[in-house]
Amino acid sequence: MNFNDARDLMWIAGGLYGSAFLLGFLKTFRLSWSPLNEAPLAGIIIGFLLHTRALYLRGLEIHGCPLGNTLERIQFILWSLILTFLILRLLWRLDLLGSFCAGLSFGAGWLTLILPNTDPMYWLAPDYQKLFSNPWVELHASIAIFSYGVFSLLAIVSGMYLIQRKALLSRKFDKLGSFLPPINDLEVACWRLLSVGVIFLTISILVGGMHWTRHPEFVSSIKLAVTILLWLGYSVVFFLHLTSRIYGSKFAKITIILFLLAIGSLALVNSKNREDTKQEIIPEKSSDLSL
Repeated sequence: MNFNDARDLMWIAGGLYGSAFLLGFLKTFRLSWSPLNEAPLAGIIIGFLLHTRALYLRGLEIHGCPLGNTLERIQFILWSLILTFLILRLLWRLDLLGSFCAGLSFGAGWLTLILPNTDPMYWLAPDYQKLFSNPWVELHASIAIFSYGVFSLLAIVSGMYLIQRKALLSRKFDKLGSFLPPINDLEVACWRLLSVGVIFLTISILVGGMHWTRHPEFVSSIKLAVTILLWLGYSVVFFLHLTSRIYGSKFAKITIILFLLAIGSLALVNSKNREDTKQEIIPEKSSDLSL
């Protein structure tokens, strides 16, 4: 393993997340072994540090925030997910949430590394200079991807809510449910995560709008439609929950569906570059690639 290679570090970080996931569930189900007490959190923290270095090294290669292909975007979302969890961990001690986050980061992270064509080396093109033509576009893209990380954590907490609800409705002892917070606390956490995600996505759209209004010819109509529809989807759920028109399991299921749609939309949100206006479409080399 080369600690100066971004992909190798992503493999190691994913492995640490996977180990934290397994150790976390061993700890949850009370297998008595003292090293398990802090091992899951330690694995997540070390994995996050290596993950951070991996994205930093890739950023040096592409001369910008690493969001130029499928692997980079998914890895950045997972990094944002773990960062959000670590911040919340300071306020809310819930080890099982860390296990779910680590499991998702392990599975999705290694999947992007295994699947072919997820990591084309667009930065090796002879005429490549940098990924983003404008710092505002780069800021817009990074904030948008971070909001996706928050929405991924929202989907995980929503899943925990549904597990807890099922356990309560069945009126039978559920060992996994017994380690989850009270269902009301989970719904409050979902609401707060949705609020934070909507705020960040709104800021991202406002920042991106500063570029779009000046250079509309460089904006893909598909990208614009997908981004606005996704923002509208989360905003509608936000206001419906605020007015108590949607809550409980329906609220949790919709936030999970919206996140799956958000991940599925990543392949559709490449922006136009100057070559696009000349009918020379090179998606992975777009200078304004963002969400």
